[in-house]
Amino acid sequence: MNFIDYSGFFNSPELTALISLRDKNYARKNNRDNFIESLKCDTRKIIFPHQTHSSNISIVDKSNSYPETDGLISTTKNLGIGILIADCSPVFLFGANSDHCGIIHSGWKGAAGQITTNALKKFIDLGNKPSEIKAVIGPSIDKCCFEIGRDVAQHFSSKNLLSKKGSKLNLDLKNEIYEELMNAGLSKKNIYRDGYCTFCEEEKFFSYRREGALAGRMIAMMIVKSR
Repeated sequence: MNFIDYSGFFNSPELTALISLRDKNYARKNNRDNFIESLKCDTRKIIFPHQTHSSNISIVDKSNSYPETDGLISTTKNLGIGILIADCSPVFLFGANSDHCGIIHSGWKGAAGQITTNALKKFIDLGNKPSEIKAVIGPSIDKCCFEIGRDVAQHFSSKNLLSKKGSKLNLDLKNEIYEELMNAGLSKKNIYRDGYCTFCEEEKFFSYRREGALAGRMIAMMIVKSR
């Protein structure tokens, strides 16, 4: 199994935080289960929402039903969370003193609805101080390739828009998410931005923009295990 492991950044021996590469299509449950089992995790205890590009966040329990949800928070050890990705950014959150973990699926619709801010508010309501929260902004389509129209551009800061010929612009999605994290009070040293562009790196990542409706999905997941 091929994946990018962010666990070390969070500096917790009990935490696993990673995103797969495009070796298999993890939208297929059997592939997803095989991947999870390879990490010595119980497939029944990695919870996935029904993603709809919303800005909705849920705190997970033992239920497997999270409709119209694009972000999950787990406050329970051995109960992990996951999302599927193909150009949108996975955002990983971890409370250094609480062992709470969160994972967010943020494309332009999620960023326009400030899904990362919504997740951070829930994190803080759960007792996490902003200075104690660490975050990773994972691979996504980057500003070099993320072309949008003026109708979409109106939702974003002008400094995160790159002008192109005609009516098109390019969006710096990762910086939009980074600014949400900073505005919530996180420290720069506690934020890591992965530089990979899913559109450019064809051998590493699936890309909906590049491949269309037949594009596969990567899996991004987090779990805090008991020692």
